[in-house]
Amino acid sequence: MAQPRRFRSLMAPAGLLLAALLAACTGLPKVAPTYAVHDFGGPGPVAARSLGFPLRNVEVVAPPWLASTAMQYRLAYVQATRRQAYVESRWAAQPAQLVELALKRAIRTGEAGAAGACRLRVELDEFAQVFDAEATSRGVVEARAVLMAPRTDQIIASRSFSLAQPAPSADALGGVNALRGSVQQLGSALFGWLDGLDRDAAAQGSGSLRSRCGA
Repeated sequence: MAQPRRFRSLMAPAGLLLAALLAACTGLPKVAPTYAVHDFGGPGPVAARSLGFPLRNVEVVAPPWLASTAMQYRLAYVQATRRQAYVESRWAAQPAQLVELALKRAIRTGEAGAAGACRLRVELDEFAQVFDAEATSRGVVEARAVLMAPRTDQIIASRSFSLAQPAPSADALGGVNALRGSVQQLGSALFGWLDGLDRDAAAQGSGSLRSRCGA
């Protein structure tokens, strides 16, 4: 028995809709492949060291090109100006957050309350694995540190740092280990610089930074 013309006209749009839905399903994005997530590991066996003056906080900021969890590298021997990123590896957080946590583990902060101590601001300029040859790379960290007076943005002192640690292997894991080593070096260099500022101020008869930083 033939179907009424009206029924056939209603079925046609339904068939077209079903076909469209099936086509849309085949165009859905594929599930992203799994990737490894890295950080610097847990705190080391050595506790944070205290300076001779109170330090309220350490803040690390980064430019837009470092504002992601991408694990970046450069092939300096091919095209030094090009930034690339590993496809199967990511950082657990943005570089500024990882570096800030590492520095707080290296230098004791928060000793003088919420507003009664100096602040340390670190501007991260570079954080990447640099390949000087196909099988030779290093973890490069470049930063500018500024020691600021309590309750104001007055700059007490500033200094630039450039550190590099050889990578044990020419892959993402080698870059993780190299950058972790460079950040550890940065923590030691910052502590040495701040401690030297305090000693120099006392030696010059202008008083230590302890009085200037609110203690």
